[in-house]
Amino acid sequence: MRRRAPRPMVDHRAAADSLRSQPGVWLPVADYRNRGTADRMALAIRNGRPVGRNSIPYLPAGAFEARLEFTDDGTRIHARYIGTEVTP
Repeated sequence: MRRRAPRPMVDHRAAADSLRSQPGVWLPVADYRNRGTADRMALAIRNGRPVGRNSIPYLPAGAFEARLEFTDDGTRIHARYIGTEVTP
């Protein structure tokens, strides 16, 4: 059985910086083979929880939105920076 090549590590700090530089614009953050992992990562982005090694780039909580896109190879996370003011 042939194994798939490992995917590169996601630089969440660079992704968060890119999102902050373009407020309101949806940008791809990462691709995951496992939907459950993508769901957990998207939730961490929305809630400002730590992602990556020793990294908390998506603060403050609620400043980012995240959504999932299903691809042929798995699930892609798209996110956007909406700022510190969260309106209902």
